[in-house]
Amino acid sequence: MLIWYHGAISRGEAESLLTLCKESSYLVRNSQTCCTDYSLSIRSCKGFMHMKFTQTADGRYVLGENSPPFCTIPEVIHYYTTHKLPIRAAEHMSLLYPVIVQTL
Repeated sequence: MLIWYHGAISRGEAESLLTLCKESSYLVRNSQTCCTDYSLSIRSCKGFMHMKFTQTADGRYVLGENSPPFCTIPEVIHYYTTHKLPIRAAEHMSLLYPVIVQTL
């Protein structure tokens, strides 16, 4: 089970979950603009950032424009727990604190 995957929550709901979290907290959710895409929501020192995972022609996943391609989103997440994000204004950040899905 992917503890950081929150499914079909909105950008606003993601921000609500991240509000009480520290910088470098993150979660993955379904994109609101395209149901087959996914977004990464991160708590940064300046607030919140939302980035879409892009799928390449061969079905691999890229985060931002400068990320290497990965076969799965969990591979992308794992990589950026030990590498800095390839995103402008977040170059100093890694994915450190997953926001865990609350199950009843």
